[in-house]
Amino acid sequence: MRTQSQYLQEINRLLADYLKEIQDSDLKPLSAQVYQVQSKNFVRWINGEFTPGDVKRSKKKSQDNSEK
Repeated sequence: MRTQSQYLQEINRLLADYLKEIQDSDLKPLSAQVYQVQSKNFVRWINGEFTPGDVKRSKKKSQDNSEK
């Protein structure tokens, strides 16, 4: 998916605010990391830079190729 730049600028601004709020929260480090990674991946997805499951598929493909 690709989002128009005018919207993406606002989304990135809001993401920065969200990440700051996570940082300032009392979440445990691992929980905070999950919130951060998932929200960053969502913004990457709307910008066409991320496809859910790609890392897992790449590892599986690499593993399959090494077994041949």
